[in-house]
Amino acid sequence: MSKLEFKRMPRLQALVVVLAVLCLMGCEGPPLTPPVALLPTDTPTAPPPAPTATATSYPTPMITTLELWLPEELDPYAGGGGSSVLAEQLSRFGGANPSLQVDVVVKRSHGRGGLIDFMRTARDAAPSVLPDLVVLDASDLGTVAGSGLIQPLDGYLAPSADHDGFPFAATMGKVEGEAMGIVLGVDMQHLAYRPAVLESPPATWTDVLSAPTTFLFPAGGYDGRVNDATLLQYLGAGGKLTDAEGNPALDEDVLVDVLDFYSRCVTHTVVAPTQVLTATHVDQVWERFKEGQGGMTLVRASRYWLEADETMAPAIVPTKDGRHISIARGWALAVVTDDPQRQESALRLAEWLTAPTRNAAWTQAAGYLPGTRSALRFWRVAEAERTVLRDLLEAAMPPPRATVLEAVGLPMQQAVSTLLRGQASPAEAAAAAVQDLQE
Repeated sequence: MSKLEFKRMPRLQALVVVLAVLCLMGCEGPPLTPPVALLPTDTPTAPPPAPTATATSYPTPMITTLELWLPEELDPYAGGGGSSVLAEQLSRFGGANPSLQVDVVVKRSHGRGGLIDFMRTARDAAPSVLPDLVVLDASDLGTVAGSGLIQPLDGYLAPSADHDGFPFAATMGKVEGEAMGIVLGVDMQHLAYRPAVLESPPATWTDVLSAPTTFLFPAGGYDGRVNDATLLQYLGAGGKLTDAEGNPALDEDVLVDVLDFYSRCVTHTVVAPTQVLTATHVDQVWERFKEGQGGMTLVRASRYWLEADETMAPAIVPTKDGRHISIARGWALAVVTDDPQRQESALRLAEWLTAPTRNAAWTQAAGYLPGTRSALRFWRVAEAERTVLRDLLEAAMPPPRATVLEAVGLPMQQAVSTLLRGQASPAEAAAAAVQDLQE
């Protein structure tokens, strides 16, 4: 009801009362002219309208949309433990940063139509669609950095980052000494064994040869080239893959040692040639191990830490003299945008995802291993397992350059195959490999 209506109510009631009295009087005598003077002759003035409250105008906060490109292996919406953890972390980032939101685009990690292919195409045809941040195969950082597709990170990373990171992570994230990426998670091979069969894991070749069980590893080569199983033995024995000038090369004496070890494994019935030659990928021997074959096997960390049961235990790959060694392959975050403000936001997202507690949660759920010591401390594993992981990561190295592996991989694999088929002695197979490489 308006203020005006509240003021008129008493006067209307007074008029009704006067008329009622006059009616009663009219019943007793001649009618009287109503005393008009008793009624108001002026028109009431409406009060001025109440002032309308004016809301204070505040500027609408600007929301920046960060575009993050991910390889399909890390698709946060694919389902599974690692995917759901990553999806939740991205969602929580938006909640913690109301002015930022993340738009995720998933693409193939390699090849035509993959991340690098799309980035090159977009740079030339439509630079505005390039992502702000991308997760790449760490071995591709050199390629994209050389193409000017990602931005240097020197000056943005905290000085403590190198100290917290395992040695391999600092190397993987740099291109010609300049920081170009942040390691998000890696995969590598290690040993899995059955404690019921072996009281302790073998550390050296001598331990392997004396083991009362068989050793599974992929000796068939991958895509016709030597795989990490043999590469680890060669590098662990002190072998080099390049000469003083950086050209692909093989150390014949070291290769003889590795092939001689394989030969003695066959003689001691620790290795069945047909069994290992038919395996071209480490996942194949892992599947056989899970089915009950063998007492020890090589396995990828991304499989072991998601699938191992209580009858299995992890260990470092046994080498000639017990030297710890592993080859890390994995994913790195890189900044693409060259806009200073967007770079700041992209780095905020990178910092969020690589924070120790979040990186530990994601890597363990996804089966990858962290690149920092602080993240490993948050892994939920037994202390004995954490020790194995720490030793594994401290000794890890980035993979050799692709061009080097391309050159040495074929002759090395040929040497392994001819030896295990009984077609050549260790010395003959090694000499042939060195000769093939030189030609």
